[in-house]
Amino acid sequence: MKSIILRSNATPVYSFLSLINSEESRKKMKPKRILDCGAGGQVPPLALFHQHGFEIWGIDISDEQLEKARRFCAEQGLKIQLQRGDMRSIPFRNASFDYVFEHYSMCHLSKKDVGLAISEMHRVLKKQGLCFLGVISTDSWPKSTFGQEKESGEFWRENENGEPTLHSMFTDGEADKLVSAWEVVSKEKRVQYMLEVSQKITLEEWMALHGEAREECSRRIWKAKYAQRMNEFRYVYTYFFLRKLK
Repeated sequence: MKSIILRSNATPVYSFLSLINSEESRKKMKPKRILDCGAGGQVPPLALFHQHGFEIWGIDISDEQLEKARRFCAEQGLKIQLQRGDMRSIPFRNASFDYVFEHYSMCHLSKKDVGLAISEMHRVLKKQGLCFLGVISTDSWPKSTFGQEKESGEFWRENENGEPTLHSMFTDGEADKLVSAWEVVSKEKRVQYMLEVSQKITLEEWMALHGEAREECSRRIWKAKYAQRMNEFRYVYTYFFLRKLK
């Protein structure tokens, strides 16, 4: 089997694997059961853990995304247990897994449901088990690129198939509250500059964003900022590496 290389936005998943390996090396234990909540897609991150000897389980609410993952696993000869499941009500018993994670899946849940999903991850994880998850930060800009804000921090827009898609955003305080039941092993905020989006925007479209400017300034100053607009368009994510204490 060829080495699995995940997509460039999956760098934090490699960090989670590194953290697990460090823990297992210290405890002199073999890797155990891991669950991915939102495991569908063309290159499922679970494939990386399969290469390192984990017992793999994954759930996804989308049959289409699950089929993509199954096709990939069949082509690569991977034995991964994939099934339909909702992370807001994970179909496994309490303390079933040594590790659990999600990657770019919870961002499509309502803010209330994100809280439910994190609670469910806590439930199915064994004591002292590790978890990795992330949420979109309100530091992202401009928020209008995520669609219309229908509830506080909840933005809706149509995806490429014309279907309504939700993106939920959290302030630093809200994000910290989500994981208050856990020990925070580490926390990091990653900024991805949306260069392609910023390059395509016209001056007229830029001026229409003046009301969303991250700092107060006149329209004259805002117009002058157009030349440096590539520094403004950003997608910011807050990642947590967590341990279950109780």
